[in-house]
Amino acid sequence: MLRSVAAVLVVVTVTARGLPAQAEPPAASPPTVYEVQINGESFLVEANRQTKLESKEKPGVRYEVAVRVAPTQLVRLSTLQFEYDLPAKVEVDARRENRSARLIHELGFSLLLCDLGRSLDAKGQQQTLENLLKSVTSTLRDAKMEDLNVTEPHERKFDRSAARGITVRYRDPKGSAHVCLVYVLTGPGHAATCVAEYLDDQSDEVLPVIKKTLDSVQAINPRR
Repeated sequence: MLRSVAAVLVVVTVTARGLPAQAEPPAASPPTVYEVQINGESFLVEANRQTKLESKEKPGVRYEVAVRVAPTQLVRLSTLQFEYDLPAKVEVDARRENRSARLIHELGFSLLLCDLGRSLDAKGQQQTLENLLKSVTSTLRDAKMEDLNVTEPHERKFDRSAARGITVRYRDPKGSAHVCLVYVLTGPGHAATCVAEYLDDQSDEVLPVIKKTLDSVQAINPRR
């Protein structure tokens, strides 16, 4: 049931006007052969292998190189960027002016981050949070979730963003307890909505990963 609820939640991409969006198909697998340029020369290198290269322009000059996919990946949306750790998967909706990204983690949680394209003042942050909460609770009720409990708004501080959020707890029809974190983040040159959903008994494993991801959210060209 966790997977089906998350699939419903990820389309609740709420901006300040509460407009929904749909996700793009997952990105293709990373390539296994890369082109590497060294001092202007191009070489083909297979991923995840130490390779010895010999310069054709400079006889006797040799290089040892290895190329691999970095364990931490960077995602750029419209005005902001964030990092995530593999093997999580990210789907980006690039069809809107302000892009959104859905992160699906192997621990079993999902996180939907939506670029709002600008910073928000306190009033705008609160209004956006109210719109987002209405969409989330409506989606959960339509999905026949039970025992919905909504906390009062609270403030959170991430490394590059100040967040205003609400926690929604509920049970699915099989009785499993879930948590849905609803946040509006804002910082220098950026703002975003965030909806993260996970099983309550996985909180200890999931929350540090969510925090690490949200700590990395910042403007693509941050103010110095």
